Amino acid sequence: MDRTDDPCTTPRDGNNPNIYSQELSTGPYSLLTGSPYDQAAPPPTYLSINYLNRVRPTDKESQLQGYEFIPEGGLKCIDERVLSNQRGIILDVIAQVSACLIKGKGVVGLSLPIRLFEPRSTLERMLDRWSFMPAFFNNIAEHNHLERFKRVIAMAVAGLYISPSQEKPFNPLLGETLQAEWPDGTKAYCEHTVHHPPVTNFYILGREFKMYGHLELTGKFKKNSLVGGLQGKVNVEFNDGQIVTFTYPQFKAGGIIMGTRTVNWEETMSFEDKQNQLSANLVFGAARKKSLFKKAIGKVDDFKGELQQNGGKLCDIEGNWLSNLVIDGVEYWNINFQQPVFHYFSTYPLPSDWRYREDLVWLAKGNSEISQKWKLKVENKQRDDRKLRGLKH
Repeated sequence: MDRTDDPCTTPRDGNNPNIYSQELSTGPYSLLTGSPYDQAAPPPTYLSINYLNRVRPTDKESQLQGYEFIPEGGLKCIDERVLSNQRGIILDVIAQVSACLIKGKGVVGLSLPIRLFEPRSTLERMLDRWSFMPAFFNNIAEHNHLERFKRVIAMAVAGLYISPSQEKPFNPLLGETLQAEWPDGTKAYCEHTVHHPPVTNFYILGREFKMYGHLELTGKFKKNSLVGGLQGKVNVEFNDGQIVTFTYPQFKAGGIIMGTRTVNWEETMSFEDKQNQLSANLVFGAARKKSLFKKAIGKVDDFKGELQQNGGKLCDIEGNWLSNLVIDGVEYWNINFQQPVFHYFSTYPLPSDWRYREDLVWLAKGNSEISQKWKLKVENKQRDDRKLRGLKH
């Protein structure tokens, strides 16, 4: 154990390094404190700070591991482990729904299979999208308003390709928090403030800027695809009062039920600085889509737009979310040359931190069977708490 680690990263009693206690039913920060001890699902020791802050590779190949580029654009998942885990998931869910109905529970007992998940919270994955802040916001106070606006675009677009995992992160619990920081001292604070719909508030504090707002995680099935994204506005405020806001495009994962599993961003990404009357809309997709009589021009992962001021065009913006970004003929970002800088986690976070979730911890420790049991326990507790608040669903 690292000397700065929480004591709960080692057993309170017993000799199994993965089990916190053979007597207490949970660790001290559990949502289920006071519940009966379950021999089939003992409380785990917490994740060590060394594990949480292990070095993550930043090269392009590592970020896109398990994928290959599709000639017409976007990514194809070729990770057989992930594809194998997810095969037949629709049938599994139908079987669970049937079992719940037979027991008279409706769908209250429904719990998605743990094999769909990665041992991370949605809160953490959200921070990955901002891993280019150190690159584009370094000494940003030295630049004028227009250049800052361009750098916000670069930071947001460059982060789109980071860790497009086909595995699902854990939905945060109501009140779940995250505390982290980057090597340059920028700090991050996140809290899951609404469960239905799932909304996360965030506050990022750097030396020359702050970034804040709330984002709602959306998702729906559309034919053979899962379509969703982060709905809401991200506000970047610089020390002199300039505020740039931006929205995210729509994320699409194809081949959910059958066929090739694909990933791409689509629709529109918008940027605005009201005070300086700057705006930009990036439209994702081929410049001309393929039809019966015409060939497609460009690829589906391309984007194109204009940077405007006072409603008049200043310059063109173009690029590809898997390649580069060019503004007014200047290449601001290239996937082959610039790499992300990932956050690391605080040693002593709030007791509501995501790292204390038993289901997530057990999955990180490699025990999916116990993780599934804890996941169901946590979900049922959330449902009970929701009823106590007078909410039906």
